[in-house]
Amino acid sequence: MSELQKRIARLGRRESNGIGFSATTREKPRQLLLGVIAGDDAGAKAAADAGADVVLVEASSAAAAVPVVSSLKGSKAVAGALLPALDEAGAEALTGAGCDFVVCTLEGTEATAVDTDRMGHVAVASSALDDTTLRSLAPLGLDGLYVTRTPGNMTLATQLQLVRIASFASAPLLVNVTPGAPVAELRALRDGGAAMVIAPRGTAPEQLTALGEALKNVPAKKGGRGDSRDIALVPSRAAAPAEHDHEEEGDDDDD
Repeated sequence: MSELQKRIARLGRRESNGIGFSATTREKPRQLLLGVIAGDDAGAKAAADAGADVVLVEASSAAAAVPVVSSLKGSKAVAGALLPALDEAGAEALTGAGCDFVVCTLEGTEATAVDTDRMGHVAVASSALDDTTLRSLAPLGLDGLYVTRTPGNMTLATQLQLVRIASFASAPLLVNVTPGAPVAELRALRDGGAAMVIAPRGTAPEQLTALGEALKNVPAKKGGRGDSRDIALVPSRAAAPAEHDHEEEGDDDDD
């Protein structure tokens, strides 16, 4: 399991952390992971120092991403790579450099390059993908889906498209935002299935810090009916064959 997947999983367990009797004061957690795109060593290190949970190294190839990914070793930020294409050799090079996951298009990714036991994988997705294709992604064990959108006011129709993508693919979303995204927009993205927001390349450290604070002000998601995070993170068993205990059935017949 990738570190990205572990951190996304921890998001859904935060509501239960308040149980206890000690009077300890804990820092208010972010309701979504904070990611940012970087293109060089300086930008990647600055993002990590500013408190980014994930630094997504954007490069023209895996070979170009390797040195920037390597520069993040020892930092608290998870290192990922955003690439136009990925082959098996590139995946091996990135794994050796300490890359936790790769974001790439379905068409640009060689099937042999994806081994989620070795390195996580996030597929680029959009509302153009039909329901059948989205359902077909679930068995691949992807860490999530990367969705780019036009930042700004969200309509219910836009939010519903995010819900559709997350629920049919049974995967959390990584969605782009502007550095100054308001709390209301961040909440709407979270409710639409987003587990992480990603600030654009060139985001200043102070802007990234401010976005991190805004994520702490997003109201905690309460469990129950309509929890979009449950829809996104828990794979559907609808397509699985029904399971029967044939031995127990046999014992009943003998009686």
